[in-house]
Amino acid sequence: MKFTFFAMTTLVCLMGLLGVTSVQASDARTSASASGGGRRPGSATATASYEGDVGFARTQTRSGPLTASRAVAVGVDEDGLSLSISTAMATPVGPAFATNFNLSIGRDGDLAHSVGHVISTGGLTRSATAGGAASAGPRRGVSERPTLASASSRATGTTTFGGVVRATTRSYQEPRVVVVRPISWRP
Repeated sequence: MKFTFFAMTTLVCLMGLLGVTSVQASDARTSASASGGGRRPGSATATASYEGDVGFARTQTRSGPLTASRAVAVGVDEDGLSLSISTAMATPVGPAFATNFNLSIGRDGDLAHSVGHVISTGGLTRSATAGGAASAGPRRGVSERPTLASASSRATGTTTFGGVVRATTRSYQEPRVVVVRPISWRP
């Protein structure tokens, strides 16, 4: 039976919701890079990892007219969900581009996500690398909010003999929202 990305993600999420985990923190990390241009063939690398009992990490690279790499890591445990995705592409004559997305949801509703993008244009050769990490784990010394969700991204690029590199990263962290509804009770 062949598992698709959607089937594996659904399976991992269900296992986490059913309490099949015993990990103290989820942590997903990915990185992807691609280079191209010049008289040499392009190169691509990708890394993905997940620390914990339930999760998966996959990478894929390809070289040729289009050099590309991608990495996915996802996991669910008792402290929350962590997801990280990175992709990079480069052509012999066009730009090199890389992007990264990370998402972490803590068990108490904390949300953190980050994105990173880089594009390298011009010059003789170009490269782009993007990566990041998402984590949901116990917060030490704080009893009213036991988990902490965090996410971070990085994006870098290079060109040789001229060219321009534009890189952007953004990280967001949102605490859980507690809604208090008044309850009226009449005997």
